[in-house]
Amino acid sequence: MTNRAKIEFLYKEDGMRNDVFLNELLHDDFILDWDSSHGNVNMNKADIIGLAKELKQNYVDSFMEISHFIEDDNQIVVKYNHKVTTIENPKEFVLIAKVVVIWEFEADKIKKGYQISKPN
Repeated sequence: MTNRAKIEFLYKEDGMRNDVFLNELLHDDFILDWDSSHGNVNMNKADIIGLAKELKQNYVDSFMEISHFIEDDNQIVVKYNHKVTTIENPKEFVLIAKVVVIWEFEADKIKKGYQISKPN
């Protein structure tokens, strides 16, 4: 699978909530530098897999509405809106965040991520 195909699966096939897929996708030394409404957070592979499990537990469905997808060598940039459905309202997608992320690949795995997000 190409790096582009991996990222497309991550966002288009709900791979963001798939801990098995993330375990294969992320390098063992993975680090995410995330600027959010809570400040700057650095997350490792275990943190991201934990977040995936939390997203799966807290939301019925998750959808990434991609507006930009740019690939250059070993980097992929994605701009998207993250929408979810809740247990209380499983038929209506609600926007929870607007996100821009840069993924850097090494040896066919994501080694680094730089993300900026803001809640809706």
